[in-house]
Amino acid sequence: MQKMLTGPFALAAMAGVLCFLGFIGFGFYPLVFVAWVPLLYATQALSPPRAYLVGLFFGTVANAGGYYWIVHTLTVFGDLSRPAALLALLALSIYQGSMMAFVVYLVRRAQIDLGLEPIWGLPVAYAAVEFVYPQLFPANFGAALYTVLVLTQIVEVTGVLGLTALIAVVNGAVWELIDARVSRRPPSGRRIVFAASVVLGVVAYGLVRLAMVDAQVATARKLRVALIQTNIGAREKVEHRDASIARHRQMSWQAIGRHPDLALIVWPESAYDRRLPRGVRNVSREVTGGLPVPVIFGAITYEGGPRRRRFYNSALVASSTGDIMARFDKVRLVMFSETLPSIATWSGLDTTIMQWVPRASFFSRGTTFEHFHAANAVFLPTICYEGIQARFVREFWRRAGPADVLLNITNDSWFGDSHEPRIHLALASFRSIETRRALIRSTNTGISALVDPAGRIYRRTGQWTSEILSGEVPVITSGMSPPYQVIGDSLGWLCLGLVAVAWAASARARRARAPFITTSARR
Repeated sequence: MQKMLTGPFALAAMAGVLCFLGFIGFGFYPLVFVAWVPLLYATQALSPPRAYLVGLFFGTVANAGGYYWIVHTLTVFGDLSRPAALLALLALSIYQGSMMAFVVYLVRRAQIDLGLEPIWGLPVAYAAVEFVYPQLFPANFGAALYTVLVLTQIVEVTGVLGLTALIAVVNGAVWELIDARVSRRPPSGRRIVFAASVVLGVVAYGLVRLAMVDAQVATARKLRVALIQTNIGAREKVEHRDASIARHRQMSWQAIGRHPDLALIVWPESAYDRRLPRGVRNVSREVTGGLPVPVIFGAITYEGGPRRRRFYNSALVASSTGDIMARFDKVRLVMFSETLPSIATWSGLDTTIMQWVPRASFFSRGTTFEHFHAANAVFLPTICYEGIQARFVREFWRRAGPADVLLNITNDSWFGDSHEPRIHLALASFRSIETRRALIRSTNTGISALVDPAGRIYRRTGQWTSEILSGEVPVITSGMSPPYQVIGDSLGWLCLGLVAVAWAASARARRARAPFITTSARR
């Protein structure tokens, strides 16, 4: 009994470690192509419910290794004790890990009831569950391949779900080879050919599209921008309130001195360190200080009187004369940090939560989807983790129309010197492939970056460094929408439909076996 219990869980732990080592933070991406193999071996003789439990342990390990940085955020900014923060990490890991457990359950159910091996069941189940599962921090496992450009180009059609499915296909093929050897049978040629065909097809598509996209970028008009990374984090901004805006101005003047052809300066999220009235029309005195080029900056804006004041997490465009040209208010607010469910309904709830978590802020949700117009270009703005939400960017694109450049301003100082800023940047880089537009990403403590329409991070800063990042950004004015912006997550819907069909067929198979099992039991 002990061997039965420890064996599968030990293999599940191994698989979980391979998963987080292969994901973006640690970055050993080849591991993701075999990470699920120990788990498939661990669950091959288990019932679906027991496979779910092993899968839950696997998912918890994988997510604990990936989200370890949340402990820093909860202790430093949430004022939780370390034991309480570790318990919160465990709860988050179990919740996020249950997504993987559902995948394992579906794969085993398909094996037992329908005779479908993992090479068929795993890609469909993983893509379907990842598509519908409500993650607190949205991420796709396929994002681990963000540096492998020859594979990532399919994202313009399939979304990042396509990469998750690709990883699952390879894991299924590796499992087929190992299982065939263990079972002393020849591997299924049909399964291996299928996997090889999928991989070769993705590579061929990537090679063709990379050449096409790079050719378009080479002929596009270039816009020189400067991203100001002051290395002033959330805590430092509170302790030295007057230093932040002065430092942004000083570094901006340095950028102008170095690059006379500079057309645009971008400051990060909440760069302006005071509250800004929404009725203000010119910020030359308060913010830009006479900078002779347009500045895009983040600020907390407000409206209303002292008793009924509403705050917004905003991005604004100031012209070379300091006039406010446009404003975008963050629409997708971070749960438990910027908003709570039904917070507007419960009087006094925000005050109570602020007593528990004194550094939390609660904002009103933005309602408009309008592009920024600056430096003869059209920008699609996002704030913080809106940039990692493919569906949100697609909704923005469909409402406001195609943009020339993507823009994201972010504050990643909440997470310390951890893997989170790298993960955040990598997840955001896929929006460039989905839209075939360059991405400008400005952060206060790193990692600020420029990403080209192929998803290539071609300029970036360090982490927790003070830097001016300057570079030329291609301005794509074709007005064309790539396939993903038109069809969205069609792959997710397709896989969800296949899971529904398989579930119905599985139920019929179980009902058909029931009389036989009952009769056999009586005998």
